[in-house]
Amino acid sequence: MYDQLRILEKMVLDIKKQYQLVSAELNSLKQQPMTDPKELVALKTKLDSSYNERDGAKKQLSDLDKRYQNLAEAHHMIGEEQDNLQKQISQLQQKNNELQQQNNELKQQYSDIKQQNNDLRKKNELAAERTQVVLKRLTRIDQAES
Repeated sequence: MYDQLRILEKMVLDIKKQYQLVSAELNSLKQQPMTDPKELVALKTKLDSSYNERDGAKKQLSDLDKRYQNLAEAHHMIGEEQDNLQKQISQLQQKNNELQQQNNELKQQYSDIKQQNNDLRKKNELAAERTQVVLKRLTRIDQAES
C-alpha cells in the first residue's frame, strides 16, 4: 500500500510539474501571442472584404432609398395629376351635359321654326290661291264692265 501511495504521490508531482509547465507556457503565450503571418493576412483580407461588402450594402441601401424616394414622389405627382384629370373629366362631363341640353333646346327651336315655316308656307299658298281667285274675279268684273 505504501508503494501505491508513493506511486500516486509521484504521479501527483508529475501532474503538478506538467501543470506548471503548461501554465507557464500559457502565460508566455498570453504575454506574447504567436501570430501566423498567413492567418493574419487571411484575417485582414477577410476584414477588408467584409468592409467592402458593408460599403456595397450601404451604397445599395442608399440607391434603393433614393429610388424609393423618387418613386414615392412620382406616385404623389401621378396622384395629383390623376386628381386634376378627374376634375377635368367632371368639368367636361358637366359641360357636355350642358351642351347636350342646349343642343336639345336648339333642336326643339329648329323643329318649332320648321313647323312655323310650314304653317306660313301653307298660309302663303292659301293667300296666293285666294289672290288668284280675287284677280280672276276682278278680271271678269273688268271684262264685264268693258
